[in-house]
Amino acid sequence: MADSKPDLTTRTRLAGTVAGVVTGTVMAEVTVAVGGEQLVAVITRHSAERLGLAEGDAVTVLIKSTEVMLAKGSDRLDRLTTRNQVAGTVTAVQSGNVMAEVTIDAGGGELVAAVTRASVERLGLAAGDDVVALIKATEVMLAK
Repeated sequence: MADSKPDLTTRTRLAGTVAGVVTGTVMAEVTVAVGGEQLVAVITRHSAERLGLAEGDAVTVLIKSTEVMLAKGSDRLDRLTTRNQVAGTVTAVQSGNVMAEVTIDAGGGELVAAVTRASVERLGLAAGDDVVALIKATEVMLAK
């Protein structure tokens, strides 16, 4: 690749630094510091070893927009198994017939959520709204 930023369909690409790696028999838990937030990625142990992930490594966090859920407001949800909760502000909402794309300024970068149009309408989401983006750790990908 001539370009250091490969073409990917994943729009959410956040620069981060590995803050810790816990390796299990099959899976590894990688904590990444991104713009003042801590995100957790659960990836296969093989992938962690292949990438040679270690504390202090620069990585790119990749998140598919269809894997991002949104809660309106700025309060994190304590009674939820989803550990990755990123507070941000909606910068744009583009609604289609069925789905909507919500763009969020998440401090460490731009995060995109693809949610149903009905959910956007039910929550009354609009530019300027505070939201918390929720992403399961198993849905976070890493590139080095």
